[in-house]
Amino acid sequence: MKPSSSRPALRPHRPVPPLRVDWARREVAALLLAVNLLPLSARASREDVHRVLSDVVWDDEPFFSRADFRRLDESDDAGFYATPRLVYHIDDAAVKATTTFYTQLFAEVSRRRNLTALDALDLCSSWVSHYPEESMRPCPLRRVAGLGMNADELRRNTVLSEWTTRDLNLDATLPYAAESFDVVTCTVSIDYLTNPLEVVAETARILRPGGTLAIVFSNRLFFSKAVAIWTGKDDLEHIYTVGAYIHFGGKSLLSDPRAIDLTPSRTSRQKGDPLYAVVATKL
Repeated sequence: MKPSSSRPALRPHRPVPPLRVDWARREVAALLLAVNLLPLSARASREDVHRVLSDVVWDDEPFFSRADFRRLDESDDAGFYATPRLVYHIDDAAVKATTTFYTQLFAEVSRRRNLTALDALDLCSSWVSHYPEESMRPCPLRRVAGLGMNADELRRNTVLSEWTTRDLNLDATLPYAAESFDVVTCTVSIDYLTNPLEVVAETARILRPGGTLAIVFSNRLFFSKAVAIWTGKDDLEHIYTVGAYIHFGGKSLLSDPRAIDLTPSRTSRQKGDPLYAVVATKL
């Protein structure tokens, strides 16, 4: 592989072995399920965020290994998500910042493509989509599809016009026709995907030309279900990782990814969880 001159110095990590269930480790895993963790490193500056994906010289081939997508808890995800989790996974300020971002994103896509209505897919959806309410939308959403793990959560999502359940870690295909959507979003869930390149490839397939993929993430997570490449990394490394997912998964169908700093304290007096988006456009 040729060197990536703009690639951040990723700290080496030890691959996480599959979980061997014994009582002691089961108790530890149970505790970790409910814990939201913060990285030890300081938050990145806005300038650093924008710089991570600027002028990257990517490797010819993906640099990921299967060990990068191992998890502490390798049990069936259906069991983990069987109980509805009717909570926000980021704080109030970050939730508001996410909704503001999606409002601006919908306006930008509709304006750039001269559309009077949009079709959107909420990937890894749950009981809340973080999309703006109908009265606050810059243009109508004609179709809002949701794909998630828990049917009870999806039924409670009043923004969705349709929904389906699918475990993308077992089947990374998306049950939608090619060029079906103008926008695809994935909110605070990318760190749980074990086949992210395949999911991004599918996203590129179902986006219309000029449509946008937006992946929003923080540093909050269910540690036992996050993939190894995510855990123990700082914000800039997360941004670079998501950019690599888009570059290698998009297979030249998506534009170069760019990073956006959405952290609330950067744009208002209200402090909140660190928050970032990596976006790309279907070519």
